[in-house]
Amino acid sequence: MTSSQIKVLSEIKKLVKLGQRKFVQRKDCDYLQDLLDIGITEEEAWNQVLYLNKNFFFIDPKPSYSKNSDDALLFKKQINGILVYIKIKIEIENNNEMAVCLSFHKDWR
Repeated sequence: MTSSQIKVLSEIKKLVKLGQRKFVQRKDCDYLQDLLDIGITEEEAWNQVLYLNKNFFFIDPKPSYSKNSDDALLFKKQINGILVYIKIKIEIENNNEMAVCLSFHKDWR
């Protein structure tokens, strides 16, 4: 991880602690079902984000085709014996920064 990525992760953690966080509801998957498949709740997922560090950082070998995820941080982490793929970023919503989770699901690779 670069120093700027470490700073972004630190800011994401601050936003999570402040409750300025949300999951993106995507058309291609249901994040609530994905969390159930891992065996955790939304609150537990956010707690897992608080424990992310450079050891869990993952460089995606596939290029991003979505402008929405260009500046997202990717992580892979074992949760309940399952390798989980986590993609998070910071977005501005109503003039406020928000920690936004784009993906939190079983790793497919």
